[in-house]
Amino acid sequence: MDKKILSAIAVVAILVVASVSIYLVTGDDDHGEPTELDKAELKVYGNINGDRFLDNDDVAVLNDIIKDGKTVDDYPLADANQDGILNQSDVDLVNDVIDGKKSTIWHINYFDIDGDGTMDEQVESTKFPITATIFNGSSNLLIYLFNLGIVDEVKGCTYGSTADKGLFGTTYFNPDKCVKLGTSSSSITFEDGKAGSSNVIAEEGVTAVISNWNRAQLSNWETFEANGIDVVRVAASDMDVSQLTHSAMLMGLLFQKVDRANSYVDMNLEILNYIHGKVSGAKKVMKAAASSSDGNLSSATSDYTGFILEAGAEFALKDFDFGGNSGLKVADRPDVFLADMDKIVHFRTNISYDQTAESNKSYWDKYTAYFSDWKNAEEGQYVIGGTMPVILRVAYAAVALYPDLVTIEEVNDYHKEIVEKFYNGLEFDIDSMNFLLYSGNMN
Repeated sequence: MDKKILSAIAVVAILVVASVSIYLVTGDDDHGEPTELDKAELKVYGNINGDRFLDNDDVAVLNDIIKDGKTVDDYPLADANQDGILNQSDVDLVNDVIDGKKSTIWHINYFDIDGDGTMDEQVESTKFPITATIFNGSSNLLIYLFNLGIVDEVKGCTYGSTADKGLFGTTYFNPDKCVKLGTSSSSITFEDGKAGSSNVIAEEGVTAVISNWNRAQLSNWETFEANGIDVVRVAASDMDVSQLTHSAMLMGLLFQKVDRANSYVDMNLEILNYIHGKVSGAKKVMKAAASSSDGNLSSATSDYTGFILEAGAEFALKDFDFGGNSGLKVADRPDVFLADMDKIVHFRTNISYDQTAESNKSYWDKYTAYFSDWKNAEEGQYVIGGTMPVILRVAYAAVALYPDLVTIEEVNDYHKEIVEKFYNGLEFDIDSMNFLLYSGNMN
């Protein structure tokens, strides 16, 4: 994977800070709507019109720009092959991608470059198309790729014991189709060409590793890249519209599943707009915290805190020092129970599609017990299933926070629609299952 690694200062000052544009493109020309890289929905060089697709519309604009003698200084996003020159080679590359021919795509990769827990952006190249891949299987990435239809292309992955075997048993957990490469969500052992103890990379022609950008990102990525294996990082659990859209559409492009990715983005945005529209009518904004591990509350920068914020909550622990950690252990900080906090929302992968009433009750008792000293422990705790698309977790969180505004019936209907469209033929009776546990349906 070739890179344009911007310095840490440049990344922070240019790519991450929303108020500063990456590339300024003049808007007084007659070339449609050329855009800035950070404003593009699909952040790929050559996508000059900034929509979700690399297609013939971009070819038409590129031809006009080149005919008019424009340069990279005028239109940096037009430089599809990143050679610093706008010419027929850029048009040829976009045409090759449209035709599905082997080529190299330059794009934004999400990455925590400096390890501070916040997202950075990095311009990198990836060999196209990806027909064989492996990934380090955090639960968020498992369900994300599954929903995008990236299944047969996955030749190996890591996963732990809590992931849903009822959901992935015939795909990622089937050793005849997908080799288990370990249990870590942040690394895949790679030595002498072997991933784990497997020769899957050479045997299956693997060209890329897919990873999440955050704490579950591939920690030994440099080893893979040094051996010619591209590492593509996405925002599999982010609800920021820009990050959600680019990540899904980049996967759709690289794996040639553009229509599926586009439909998935539309579905996510429809549900997100539904949630925001409903909770905007709340008379009181709920102060809440999230939890994703036993006896811990998530920090402000955690994805799980992001879920409840998208669901309309105010972060109840903004005055607490997390010491740079993603979670705060309540046994060590009992003063957290004195915070002005209405609700705690637990997100747990154990509440899944192979659930039973007995297993749900067992997990409810386990996760809520850590917070028994909290004054609102009985009525203020909720447990939400973690092995489903992030947008559904946000929707169920909105039910927990604002049950008078967001109904479980409406969210279940969205859940059923997602299963029908994006679960690769699997069928589940969502109405008979329980993905939002609370005292009223547990006691």
